[in-house]
Amino acid sequence: MSKRLWILSAVACLATVVLAAGLYAGTTASPDTVKMKNEEAFEQHRMPVVEFSHQMHTAAKPDGYEIGCGECHHDENGEPIADLQEGDAVQNCFECHSEKGAGTPKDFMGPPPDAEALNSYYTAVHVNCVGCHKKQGGPVACNQCHAKE
Repeated sequence: MSKRLWILSAVACLATVVLAAGLYAGTTASPDTVKMKNEEAFEQHRMPVVEFSHQMHTAAKPDGYEIGCGECHHDENGEPIADLQEGDAVQNCFECHSEKGAGTPKDFMGPPPDAEALNSYYTAVHVNCVGCHKKQGGPVACNQCHAKE
């Protein structure tokens, strides 16, 4: 290989590495499994903590449910964030739904709660998850998501 070709190849490889690093700078992958343990909202959990799998929810069917990030991560009006992508910064549910304490299943299993009830972290998270599970045919019994270890 000529010296000139070798130098051009080395420069091309270096440029590829720098470009790839620049494309991924500042992005972070979502952790696959998230323990839905919020110690700010609850002093003590009454049920086992839910372990949420991003991979299972976002993967293409039949391996996953093929749900977009914005279906869970919504805007201030409760509408899905349509252009949300893997690695985008998102707010924690508790940042908006900051009322503390555990409610009861009647808070989310009956008619849709009003805006005031959705200030509760407990109610908002359950309305979001259980509502989707009802539509998609997912688990709705408490012990199906709050599985004993």
